Amino acid sequence: MMNLRTLRLLILLAICSLCIHLNAQTDSVYDGTVHYFWTGDGNHVRYGLMDTTGNVICRPSFSQIGVPYFDLKSEPVPAAKGRKWGFINTKGEWVVLPQFEYAGYFHNGLAKVIVKGKTGYIRQDGTMAIEPQFEEGDDFLDTITVVRGYFQNKFQNLYINTCGKILWEEKFCFAWPFQDGIAEGSTCKFNEGEEKLWGAIDANGEYLFTPQFKSPPQFLNKNAALVETDSLWGIISVDGHWIVPPKYNVGYRAWAGDLAWVLTENDDKWSLIGSDGKVITEQKFDETDAFYEGLAAVKIGDRYAFIDTTGTVVFTLDPEYYPLHFSDGLALVVQTVDSTDRWGYINKKGEWVIPPHFSDADHFYGGLAYVILSDDPKDRRSGYINHRGQVVWQFKDKYPVEILRF
Repeated sequence: MMNLRTLRLLILLAICSLCIHLNAQTDSVYDGTVHYFWTGDGNHVRYGLMDTTGNVICRPSFSQIGVPYFDLKSEPVPAAKGRKWGFINTKGEWVVLPQFEYAGYFHNGLAKVIVKGKTGYIRQDGTMAIEPQFEEGDDFLDTITVVRGYFQNKFQNLYINTCGKILWEEKFCFAWPFQDGIAEGSTCKFNEGEEKLWGAIDANGEYLFTPQFKSPPQFLNKNAALVETDSLWGIISVDGHWIVPPKYNVGYRAWAGDLAWVLTENDDKWSLIGSDGKVITEQKFDETDAFYEGLAAVKIGDRYAFIDTTGTVVFTLDPEYYPLHFSDGLALVVQTVDSTDRWGYINKKGEWVIPPHFSDADHFYGGLAYVILSDDPKDRRSGYINHRGQVVWQFKDKYPVEILRF
């Protein structure tokens, strides 16, 4: 007769065998990234953490987790227990106990927190670096950020450093945070029509551009920016001379090196140019997007394609496919047939890695993508898939969260 100890051992071996079998089915390898998952309905949701193979790291016990995925390099991250926020690591352990009304993300060693309605900043060990005293504050994306509050009995936008010191005497009616040593949206002037006039300052508080433009300057590099004046766009250097005089109807930064997309006057096609105003490619496009992971989606005639930063077409899609941008090495693409959408994923060669068969889907982040698995309106199952299209986690909820693609 089998004794109790032997029975327990056999059950344990069976569980281990099942776990190995499930991981073999998904061909997944844990890379240190964790994702949140949730249980419950809209009135009572709890979040837990799992790894990229679908193994649960900590059970659902958080009322919120600030990011959908993170790894050792980005921990700790904000999480909430009830109405109080603190910070957790990749094991789901509290690094900073929940005690704040709100907690933001760590940038440059500091994270924004709210205590009794006031904004301050803490270090990663939970100690207060800048005491809560501001009405509002932005993240430290650079070593300087923007805070807002009442100073000298007047509500003002001011810049502070990581020590909490208020910088410069000049006050700004509107201010953007610093990034890469430049604040693109600083202004304190209005024209006769009460429209904001935009300028930009450097890390010393000196104006790179005095407030004069109708929209914030878009820096293509540290020496040149795409700007709007008199309803036309041009490229101006920080010493004030026009590299390209205003002549474009529309322009926007392409987010790849010093490239920009511009729409030329009397032309409904987009051109790709550099910060020196030179055209990158003679090819023009009907629709364009920013570059992600070195490629940008464009439309040429009735088809969408992807180009690289030289303007070369890498591959073209058939007319029934509409692509979004690349993320995690794959681009989300929707196929529309008879007014029905099906979502799938392609690689950077334009090959289908996961054919379009999901009724809705999100981009890949940190090795996983959230997708809708069932079309049944009464039982719309959802889950996470890996890069092979294998389901590593299926939610028990019948009604999935709304997918907001960015």
